Amino acid sequence: MINANNTHEKIIVEILTESFENIMIDNSINFIVGKGKNRKNKLRGLFKYQFRMAMMFGKVFINEEMNSVILYIHRKNFSIKRLFLEIQLAINVIGITNILKVLKREEVLKMNHSSSDYIHLWLMGTRPSQQGKGTGTVLLRETLEYYKGKTIILETTAHENVVFYRKSGFQVFEENHVLNYPLYFMRHV
Repeated sequence: MINANNTHEKIIVEILTESFENIMIDNSINFIVGKGKNRKNKLRGLFKYQFRMAMMFGKVFINEEMNSVILYIHRKNFSIKRLFLEIQLAINVIGITNILKVLKREEVLKMNHSSSDYIHLWLMGTRPSQQGKGTGTVLLRETLEYYKGKTIILETTAHENVVFYRKSGFQVFEENHVLNYPLYFMRHV
């Protein structure tokens, strides 16, 4: 497991884009980037934003083979750089017409992230050619060991992800459908 740095941005954005490019179910990523034209560019913009935020406010881990990645957020504090990244995200990825929809999503997330004493597993992705081979599981377990003794939370929309995370000790603590798709909030202690 490698604790990523800024030189890993391109490869990590590539891994995440490959991981989510062909997933067209209603989920948080498609809620933000949509399923229409410029989808791949919007995915890259979203993942570049998430990588940079995780580098500022958490940790990014990539496996040695450079085909699986996990982004964690410890705590987001206000900064001019964060504001700049969020403005870029709104203009280049979300689009002005979708900002209210995404702000509503953020409020739903915030309701279930009310405690400040946790680490947020923000995003995980594995290249499609490596999915189902244990690559992501190994990286997840290594990062859970890194954060041993800390509470880690995440949210997911896919039931198969719930099954995957349960195998590593996560439990669902909230489920809702406020955004017209399921959101499962999970915790690992």
